[in-house]
Amino acid sequence: MGRTILVEDGVQGYVDRLSNTGQWHLGLIIGQLTSQRDYGVQLIRTPEPAEDEVSEEEEDEILNTPKRKRRRSSHKPDSLENIDEQWVATHAKQVTRMLPGGLDVIGIFALAKPQMLTRSQAKLRQILFSIRKIHDKGQIVHDEDAVADRYLLQICSATRKLTCRTIDVSDPKSTFRPGEWKCQTSPEPWIELRCQITTDLKITVPLGAQNHSLLKQILGGLRPYCHTLWNALATVNGEMRPEADSLDQSSGGRKTRSGKDRGTSQQQCYTISLFSQSTNNKHEVSICDKSARIWLRGQTHSRAYVPGRSSVGDAVKALKTDVIRSLVSRCELLCEDIEVVDEVKDKNLYDSPIRVFGQLPGSTVNFCDYMFQDEKIDEVLERIQELLDVTITEDDLQRDCERVATQDDWPKPKPKPKVEPGADTPVTAMTAVRVYLGAFLGGMAAVLAGVSYMYMGDS
Repeated sequence: MGRTILVEDGVQGYVDRLSNTGQWHLGLIIGQLTSQRDYGVQLIRTPEPAEDEVSEEEEDEILNTPKRKRRRSSHKPDSLENIDEQWVATHAKQVTRMLPGGLDVIGIFALAKPQMLTRSQAKLRQILFSIRKIHDKGQIVHDEDAVADRYLLQICSATRKLTCRTIDVSDPKSTFRPGEWKCQTSPEPWIELRCQITTDLKITVPLGAQNHSLLKQILGGLRPYCHTLWNALATVNGEMRPEADSLDQSSGGRKTRSGKDRGTSQQQCYTISLFSQSTNNKHEVSICDKSARIWLRGQTHSRAYVPGRSSVGDAVKALKTDVIRSLVSRCELLCEDIEVVDEVKDKNLYDSPIRVFGQLPGSTVNFCDYMFQDEKIDEVLERIQELLDVTITEDDLQRDCERVATQDDWPKPKPKPKVEPGADTPVTAMTAVRVYLGAFLGGMAAVLAGVSYMYMGDS
Protein backbone atom coordinates (compact mmCIF):
# COMPACT_ATOMS: atom_id res chain seq x y z
CA MET A 1 0.00 0.00 0.00
CA GLY A 2 1.32 3.42 -1.00
CA ARG A 3 1.67 6.59 1.07
CA THR A 4 -1.27 8.93 1.68
CA ILE A 5 -0.97 12.69 1.93
CA LEU A 6 -3.67 14.67 3.74
CA VAL A 7 -4.11 18.06 2.09
CA GLU A 8 -5.79 21.17 3.42
CA ASP A 9 -8.87 22.13 1.42
CA GLY A 10 -7.46 25.51 0.38
CA VAL A 11 -4.96 23.72 -1.88
CA GLN A 12 -7.73 22.62 -4.22
CA GLY A 13 -8.73 26.23 -4.81
CA TYR A 14 -5.16 26.99 -5.87
CA VAL A 15 -5.23 24.07 -8.32
CA ASP A 16 -8.49 25.36 -9.81
CA ARG A 17 -7.03 28.84 -10.31
CA LEU A 18 -3.98 27.48 -12.10
CA SER A 19 -6.17 25.23 -14.26
CA ASN A 20 -8.20 28.23 -15.39
CA THR A 21 -5.13 29.95 -16.84
CA GLY A 22 -5.02 27.53 -19.76
CA GLN A 23 -1.23 27.12 -19.43
CA TRP A 24 1.04 24.41 -18.11
CA HIS A 25 2.59 24.92 -14.68
CA LEU A 26 5.25 23.30 -12.53
CA GLY A 27 5.82 23.88 -8.84
CA LEU A 28 6.61 22.59 -5.37
CA ILE A 29 4.55 20.79 -2.74
CA ILE A 30 5.05 22.12 0.78
CA GLY A 31 4.19 19.99 3.79
CA GLN A 32 5.44 17.50 6.34
CA LEU A 33 6.44 13.85 6.00
CA THR A 34 6.17 11.54 8.99
CA SER A 35 6.48 7.81 9.54
CA GLN A 36 2.71 7.46 9.97
CA ARG A 37 1.07 10.07 7.73
CA ASP A 38 1.97 12.97 5.45
CA TYR A 39 0.52 16.46 5.30
CA GLY A 40 0.25 18.88 2.39
CA VAL A 41 -0.01 22.57 3.23
CA GLN A 42 0.65 24.57 0.07
CA LEU A 43 1.45 24.36 -3.63
CA ILE A 44 3.97 26.93 -4.88
CA ARG A 45 4.41 27.62 -8.56
CA THR A 46 8.04 27.85 -9.70
CA PRO A 47 8.77 31.24 -11.32
CA GLU A 48 9.86 31.42 -14.92
CA PRO A 49 13.61 31.09 -15.52
CA ALA A 50 15.64 34.29 -15.57
CA GLU A 51 17.86 35.35 -18.45
CA ASP A 52 21.00 35.61 -16.31
CA GLU A 53 21.23 31.91 -15.50
CA VAL A 54 24.58 30.71 -14.15
CA SER A 55 26.43 27.45 -13.84
CA GLU A 56 25.71 24.94 -11.10
CA GLU A 57 29.00 25.83 -9.38
CA GLU A 58 28.01 29.51 -9.16
CA GLU A 59 24.41 29.12 -8.09
CA ASP A 60 25.01 28.95 -4.33
CA GLU A 61 27.00 32.18 -4.34
CA ILE A 62 24.89 34.15 -6.86
CA LEU A 63 21.44 32.82 -7.67
CA ASN A 64 20.32 32.47 -4.08
CA THR A 65 21.07 36.03 -3.02
CA PRO A 66 17.86 37.95 -2.35
CA LYS A 67 19.36 41.24 -3.54
CA ARG A 68 20.28 40.04 -6.99
CA LYS A 69 17.92 41.54 -9.58
CA ARG A 70 16.82 38.93 -12.07
CA ARG A 71 15.52 39.72 -15.54
CA ARG A 72 12.59 37.70 -16.81
CA SER A 73 12.82 35.65 -19.97
CA SER A 74 10.54 36.70 -22.78
CA HIS A 75 8.76 33.37 -22.55
CA LYS A 76 8.92 30.18 -20.55
CA PRO A 77 9.87 26.84 -22.11
CA ASP A 78 7.28 25.48 -24.50
CA SER A 79 7.05 22.18 -22.62
CA LEU A 80 7.76 20.52 -19.30
CA GLU A 81 10.40 18.47 -21.10
CA ASN A 82 12.51 21.57 -21.73
CA ILE A 83 12.54 23.08 -18.26
CA ASP A 84 15.89 23.29 -16.47
CA GLU A 85 15.78 20.94 -13.49
CA GLN A 86 18.56 22.94 -11.81
CA TRP A 87 16.36 26.02 -11.89
CA VAL A 88 13.57 24.17 -10.08
CA ALA A 89 16.05 22.75 -7.56
CA THR A 90 17.39 26.24 -6.84
CA HIS A 91 13.84 27.47 -6.29
CA ALA A 92 13.31 24.58 -3.86
CA LYS A 93 16.39 25.63 -1.90
CA GLN A 94 15.21 29.24 -1.73
CA VAL A 95 11.76 28.16 -0.57
CA THR A 96 13.22 25.84 2.08
CA ARG A 97 14.99 28.84 3.63
CA MET A 98 11.61 30.52 3.96
CA LEU A 99 9.92 27.61 5.75
CA PRO A 100 9.73 27.19 9.53
CA GLY A 101 10.74 23.94 11.21
CA GLY A 102 8.41 21.04 10.50
CA LEU A 103 7.74 22.10 6.91
CA ASP A 104 9.77 21.11 3.86
CA VAL A 105 9.58 20.73 0.11
CA ILE A 106 8.07 17.24 -0.05
CA GLY A 107 7.50 16.95 -3.79
CA ILE A 108 6.52 18.66 -7.02
CA PHE A 109 3.33 19.13 -9.01
CA ALA A 110 2.83 19.43 -12.76
CA LEU A 111 -0.29 20.75 -14.46
CA ALA A 112 -0.42 20.19 -18.21
CA LYS A 113 -2.21 18.47 -21.05
CA PRO A 114 -2.14 14.65 -20.90
CA GLN A 115 0.26 14.31 -23.86
CA MET A 116 2.79 16.67 -22.26
CA LEU A 117 2.57 14.87 -18.91
CA THR A 118 3.21 11.52 -20.61
CA ARG A 119 6.27 12.82 -22.47
CA SER A 120 7.70 14.48 -19.33
CA GLN A 121 7.90 11.52 -16.94
CA ALA A 122 11.69 11.24 -17.16
CA LYS A 123 12.13 14.98 -16.67
CA LEU A 124 9.83 15.09 -13.62
CA ARG A 125 11.76 12.22 -12.05
CA GLN A 126 15.01 14.03 -12.77
CA ILE A 127 13.69 17.19 -11.08
CA LEU A 128 12.86 15.31 -7.88
CA PHE A 129 16.38 13.89 -7.67
CA SER A 130 17.92 17.31 -8.42
CA ILE A 131 15.98 18.82 -5.53
CA ARG A 132 17.24 16.04 -3.28
CA LYS A 133 20.83 16.64 -4.42
CA ILE A 134 20.84 20.38 -3.71
CA HIS A 135 19.07 19.76 -0.38
CA ASP A 136 21.69 17.25 0.77
CA LYS A 137 24.49 19.56 -0.34
CA GLY A 138 23.27 22.27 2.03
CA GLN A 139 22.64 20.00 5.02
CA ILE A 140 24.93 20.58 7.99
CA VAL A 141 23.21 18.00 10.23
CA HIS A 142 21.59 14.90 8.76
CA ASP A 143 18.47 13.35 10.26
CA GLU A 144 18.93 9.61 9.93
CA ASP A 145 15.21 9.00 10.50
CA ALA A 146 14.03 11.42 7.79
CA VAL A 147 11.53 10.03 5.26
CA ALA A 148 13.12 9.69 1.81
CA ASP A 149 9.90 9.46 -0.23
CA ARG A 150 8.81 12.47 -2.31
CA TYR A 151 5.51 13.15 -4.04
CA LEU A 152 4.70 13.78 -7.69
CA LEU A 153 1.24 15.24 -8.26
CA GLN A 154 0.13 15.32 -11.89
CA ILE A 155 -2.93 17.39 -12.83
CA CYS A 156 -4.52 16.90 -16.24
CA SER A 157 -5.59 20.33 -17.53
CA ALA A 158 -8.19 18.72 -19.80
CA THR A 159 -10.05 16.56 -17.27
CA ARG A 160 -8.86 18.13 -13.95
CA LYS A 161 -7.95 14.60 -12.83
CA LEU A 162 -5.26 14.32 -10.13
CA THR A 163 -2.73 11.48 -10.19
CA CYS A 164 -0.47 11.06 -7.16
CA ARG A 165 2.69 8.97 -7.01
CA THR A 166 5.74 8.72 -4.75
CA ILE A 167 9.38 7.86 -5.26
CA ASP A 168 12.32 7.15 -2.93
CA VAL A 169 14.86 9.85 -3.83
CA SER A 170 17.58 8.21 -1.73
CA ASP A 171 17.71 5.32 -4.23
CA PRO A 172 18.75 6.28 -7.81
CA LYS A 173 17.21 3.06 -9.11
CA SER A 174 13.80 3.55 -7.48
CA THR A 175 10.65 3.86 -9.54
CA PHE A 176 7.33 5.59 -8.96
CA ARG A 177 4.74 3.96 -6.73
CA PRO A 178 1.04 4.78 -6.38
CA GLY A 179 0.10 7.35 -3.74
CA GLU A 180 -3.14 8.86 -2.49
CA TRP A 181 -3.92 12.58 -2.54
CA LYS A 182 -6.68 13.13 0.00
CA CYS A 183 -8.26 16.55 0.57
CA GLN A 184 -9.71 17.35 4.01
CA THR A 185 -12.43 19.85 4.75
CA SER A 186 -11.49 19.77 8.45
CA PRO A 187 -7.73 19.18 8.57
CA GLU A 188 -5.86 18.41 11.74
CA PRO A 189 -4.86 21.62 13.60
CA TRP A 190 -1.22 22.69 13.66
CA ILE A 191 0.61 23.41 16.91
CA GLU A 192 3.09 26.28 16.96
CA LEU A 193 6.48 25.90 18.67
CA ARG A 194 8.72 28.84 19.60
CA CYS A 195 12.23 29.25 20.93
CA GLN A 196 14.79 32.00 21.50
CA ILE A 197 18.41 30.95 20.90
CA THR A 198 21.48 32.86 22.00
CA THR A 199 24.62 32.25 19.95
CA ASP A 200 28.09 33.32 21.08
CA LEU A 201 30.43 31.32 18.88
CA LYS A 202 34.11 31.98 18.14
CA ILE A 203 35.27 30.17 15.02
CA THR A 204 39.01 29.73 14.49
CA VAL A 205 40.08 29.39 10.86
CA PRO A 206 43.14 27.10 10.39
CA LEU A 207 46.01 28.26 8.19
CA GLY A 208 45.15 25.63 5.61
CA ALA A 209 41.66 27.06 5.15
CA GLN A 210 42.51 30.73 4.68
CA ASN A 211 41.92 30.50 0.92
CA HIS A 212 38.52 28.88 1.29
CA SER A 213 35.42 30.96 0.72
CA LEU A 214 34.08 32.88 3.69
CA LEU A 215 31.01 30.64 3.76
CA LYS A 216 33.10 27.47 3.94
CA GLN A 217 35.14 28.95 6.76
CA ILE A 218 32.01 29.80 8.74
CA LEU A 219 30.24 26.50 8.10
CA GLY A 220 33.38 24.61 9.12
CA GLY A 221 33.13 26.14 12.59
CA LEU A 222 29.36 26.13 12.71
CA ARG A 223 29.04 22.39 12.05
CA PRO A 224 30.07 21.14 15.54
CA TYR A 225 27.90 23.83 17.13
CA CYS A 226 24.88 22.66 15.12
CA HIS A 227 25.54 19.07 16.16
CA THR A 228 25.52 20.29 19.76
CA LEU A 229 22.15 21.91 19.14
CA TRP A 230 20.80 18.74 17.51
CA ASN A 231 21.78 16.65 20.56
CA ALA A 232 20.68 19.23 23.16
CA LEU A 233 18.17 18.40 25.88
CA ALA A 234 14.80 20.11 25.55
CA THR A 235 11.96 21.19 27.80
CA VAL A 236 8.40 21.91 26.72
CA ASN A 237 6.89 24.86 28.56
CA GLY A 238 9.62 24.40 31.17
CA GLU A 239 8.93 20.68 31.69
CA MET A 240 11.14 17.74 30.73
CA ARG A 241 8.87 15.22 29.02
CA PRO A 242 9.41 11.77 27.45
CA GLU A 243 9.82 11.92 23.68
CA ALA A 244 7.11 9.31 23.10
CA ASP A 245 4.45 11.33 24.93
CA SER A 246 1.76 13.10 22.95
CA LEU A 247 2.58 16.80 22.72
CA ASP A 248 -1.04 17.85 23.22
CA GLN A 249 -2.28 16.42 26.52
CA SER A 250 -5.27 18.72 26.98
CA SER A 251 -8.43 16.82 27.85
CA GLY A 252 -10.74 16.68 24.88
CA GLY A 253 -8.36 18.92 22.97
CA ARG A 254 -8.62 17.14 19.66
CA LYS A 255 -12.38 17.03 19.78
CA THR A 256 -12.95 20.71 20.50
CA ARG A 257 -10.50 21.79 17.79
CA SER A 258 -12.00 19.69 15.03
CA GLY A 259 -14.86 20.23 12.68
CA LYS A 260 -16.86 23.42 13.05
CA ASP A 261 -15.16 24.35 16.32
CA ARG A 262 -11.71 24.47 14.72
CA GLY A 263 -12.20 27.92 13.23
CA THR A 264 -13.11 29.49 16.57
CA SER A 265 -10.41 27.88 18.72
CA GLN A 266 -7.07 29.54 19.33
CA GLN A 267 -3.98 27.87 17.96
CA GLN A 268 -1.89 26.16 20.61
CA CYS A 269 1.63 27.43 21.14
CA TYR A 270 4.43 25.76 23.13
CA THR A 271 7.76 27.19 24.22
CA ILE A 272 10.78 24.94 23.68
CA SER A 273 14.00 25.53 25.61
CA LEU A 274 17.27 23.83 24.66
CA PHE A 275 20.10 22.88 27.02
CA SER A 276 23.50 21.59 25.94
CA GLN A 277 26.32 20.08 27.95
CA SER A 278 28.73 22.73 29.13
CA THR A 279 32.19 22.43 27.60
CA ASN A 280 33.98 25.03 29.70
CA ASN A 281 37.59 23.88 29.89
CA LYS A 282 40.15 26.29 31.32
CA HIS A 283 43.00 23.89 30.52
CA GLU A 284 42.52 24.14 26.78
CA VAL A 285 45.73 23.74 24.74
CA SER A 286 46.57 26.89 22.77
CA ILE A 287 47.62 26.48 19.16
CA CYS A 288 49.07 29.30 17.08
CA ASP A 289 48.60 28.07 13.49
CA LYS A 290 45.49 30.15 12.89
CA SER A 291 44.77 32.53 10.03
CA ALA A 292 41.63 34.24 11.31
CA ARG A 293 38.91 34.23 13.90
CA ILE A 294 35.22 34.67 13.16
CA TRP A 295 32.83 35.65 15.91
CA LEU A 296 29.12 34.91 15.51
CA ARG A 297 27.13 36.53 18.26
CA GLY A 298 23.46 37.34 18.78
CA GLN A 299 19.98 36.09 19.51
CA THR A 300 17.58 34.48 17.03
CA HIS A 301 13.89 33.66 17.06
CA SER A 302 12.89 30.17 15.93
CA ARG A 303 9.49 28.82 15.04
CA ALA A 304 8.17 25.41 13.99
CA TYR A 305 4.85 23.68 13.35
CA VAL A 306 3.64 20.12 13.94
CA PRO A 307 0.21 18.48 13.62
CA GLY A 308 -1.91 18.12 16.75
CA ARG A 309 -1.22 14.39 17.11
CA SER A 310 2.56 14.78 17.13
CA SER A 311 4.79 13.44 19.89
CA VAL A 312 7.12 15.50 22.06
CA GLY A 313 10.06 14.04 20.15
CA ASP A 314 8.61 15.14 16.80
CA ALA A 315 8.04 18.66 18.14
CA VAL A 316 11.56 19.01 19.52
CA LYS A 317 13.09 17.71 16.27
CA ALA A 318 11.04 20.20 14.21
CA LEU A 319 12.18 23.08 16.42
CA LYS A 320 15.84 22.03 16.31
CA THR A 321 15.61 21.77 12.53
CA ASP A 322 14.40 25.36 12.39
CA VAL A 323 17.16 26.63 14.68
CA ILE A 324 19.88 25.05 12.55
CA ARG A 325 18.23 25.98 9.24
CA SER A 326 17.88 29.59 10.36
CA LEU A 327 21.52 29.87 11.49
CA VAL A 328 22.84 28.38 8.26
CA SER A 329 20.50 30.49 6.10
CA ARG A 330 21.64 33.71 7.79
CA CYS A 331 25.29 32.83 7.26
CA GLU A 332 24.67 31.92 3.61
CA LEU A 333 22.76 35.12 2.92
CA LEU A 334 25.30 37.26 4.76
CA CYS A 335 28.22 35.77 2.81
CA GLU A 336 26.35 36.20 -0.47
CA ASP A 337 25.64 39.80 0.41
CA ILE A 338 29.28 40.47 1.27
CA GLU A 339 30.65 38.80 -1.86
CA VAL A 340 28.09 40.08 -4.36
CA VAL A 341 26.90 43.43 -3.02
CA ASP A 342 29.28 44.80 -0.40
CA GLU A 343 31.90 47.26 -1.65
CA VAL A 344 33.52 48.02 1.73
CA LYS A 345 36.75 46.02 1.81
CA ASP A 346 38.08 46.97 5.23
CA LYS A 347 34.88 46.33 7.16
CA ASN A 348 35.06 43.65 9.85
CA LEU A 349 31.65 43.86 11.50
CA TYR A 350 28.46 42.86 9.68
CA ASP A 351 24.79 42.50 10.57
CA SER A 352 23.07 39.35 9.37
CA PRO A 353 19.48 39.77 8.14
CA ILE A 354 16.68 39.67 10.68
CA ARG A 355 13.80 37.24 10.40
CA VAL A 356 10.25 38.31 9.54
CA PHE A 357 7.14 36.12 9.43
CA GLY A 358 3.87 35.95 7.53
CA GLN A 359 0.97 33.51 7.35
CA LEU A 360 0.36 31.17 4.45
CA PRO A 361 -3.06 31.85 2.91
CA GLY A 362 -5.74 29.41 4.03
CA SER A 363 -3.50 27.88 6.70
CA THR A 364 -2.48 28.51 10.31
CA VAL A 365 1.23 27.96 9.65
CA ASN A 366 3.73 30.73 8.94
CA PHE A 367 6.46 31.28 6.39
CA CYS A 368 9.50 33.49 6.98
CA ASP A 369 11.95 35.68 5.13
CA TYR A 370 15.23 37.39 5.97
CA MET A 371 15.50 41.16 5.67
CA PHE A 372 18.75 43.12 5.57
CA GLN A 373 18.98 46.45 7.31
CA ASP A 374 19.28 48.38 4.04
CA GLU A 375 16.44 46.56 2.30
CA LYS A 376 13.12 48.19 1.61
CA ILE A 377 9.90 46.47 2.61
CA ASP A 378 8.77 46.48 -1.03
CA GLU A 379 11.77 44.32 -1.93
CA VAL A 380 10.77 41.77 0.70
CA LEU A 381 7.15 41.68 -0.47
CA GLU A 382 8.29 41.28 -4.07
CA ARG A 383 10.58 38.39 -3.12
CA ILE A 384 7.78 36.64 -1.23
CA GLN A 385 5.48 37.04 -4.22
CA GLU A 386 8.12 35.66 -6.59
CA LEU A 387 9.34 32.70 -4.55
CA LEU A 388 6.21 31.67 -2.61
CA ASP A 389 3.54 32.83 -5.07
CA VAL A 390 1.88 34.63 -2.14
CA THR A 391 0.59 38.19 -2.24
CA ILE A 392 0.68 40.01 1.10
CA THR A 393 0.92 43.57 2.36
CA GLU A 394 3.32 45.21 4.79
CA ASP A 395 0.72 44.90 7.57
CA ASP A 396 0.69 41.12 7.10
CA LEU A 397 4.35 40.77 8.12
CA GLN A 398 5.50 40.22 11.70
CA ARG A 399 8.64 42.32 11.97
CA ASP A 400 9.05 42.60 15.75
CA CYS A 401 10.39 39.11 16.53
CA GLU A 402 13.99 40.23 16.05
CA ARG A 403 15.76 43.56 15.92
CA VAL A 404 18.85 44.84 14.19
CA ALA A 405 21.84 44.91 16.52
CA THR A 406 23.46 48.19 17.51
CA GLN A 407 27.02 49.08 18.43
CA ASP A 408 26.02 49.04 22.09
CA ASP A 409 25.25 45.32 21.78
CA TRP A 410 28.83 44.46 20.88
CA PRO A 411 31.09 44.06 23.92
CA LYS A 412 33.73 46.73 24.36
CA PRO A 413 37.32 45.49 23.95
CA LYS A 414 39.17 44.96 27.21
CA PRO A 415 42.43 46.87 27.76
CA LYS A 416 45.55 44.79 27.23
CA PRO A 417 47.20 43.72 30.51
CA LYS A 418 50.58 45.17 31.26
CA VAL A 419 53.46 42.74 31.02
CA GLU A 420 56.46 43.22 33.32
CA PRO A 421 59.86 43.21 31.62
CA GLY A 422 61.33 39.72 31.58
CA ALA A 423 58.03 38.02 32.35
CA ASP A 424 56.86 35.07 30.21
CA THR A 425 54.08 36.10 27.81
CA PRO A 426 51.36 33.41 27.54
CA VAL A 427 50.81 32.20 23.97
CA THR A 428 47.12 32.12 23.13
CA ALA A 429 45.16 31.65 19.95
CA MET A 430 44.44 35.37 19.71
CA THR A 431 48.17 36.15 19.65
CA ALA A 432 48.48 34.79 16.14
CA VAL A 433 45.14 35.79 14.58
CA ARG A 434 43.17 38.84 13.68
CA VAL A 435 39.45 39.41 13.97
CA TYR A 436 38.22 38.59 10.47
CA LEU A 437 34.48 38.99 10.80
CA GLY A 438 31.92 39.62 13.48
CA ALA A 439 28.32 38.84 12.57
CA PHE A 440 25.27 39.84 14.57
CA LEU A 441 22.51 37.25 14.50
CA GLY A 442 19.31 39.10 15.31
CA GLY A 443 19.12 40.84 18.69
CA MET A 444 21.78 40.49 21.33
CA ALA A 445 21.78 38.71 24.68
CA ALA A 446 24.22 37.27 27.18
CA VAL A 447 25.01 33.56 27.50
CA LEU A 448 23.70 31.94 30.65
CA ALA A 449 26.00 29.21 32.02
CA GLY A 450 24.72 26.53 34.34
CA VAL A 451 26.56 23.98 36.44
CA SER A 452 26.45 21.17 33.90
CA TYR A 453 24.33 22.53 31.07
CA MET A 454 24.23 25.75 29.10
CA TYR A 455 20.83 27.23 28.36
CA MET A 456 20.64 28.26 24.72
CA GLY A 457 17.73 30.65 25.14
CA ASP A 458 17.06 34.30 25.80
CA SER A 459 18.37 36.03 28.88
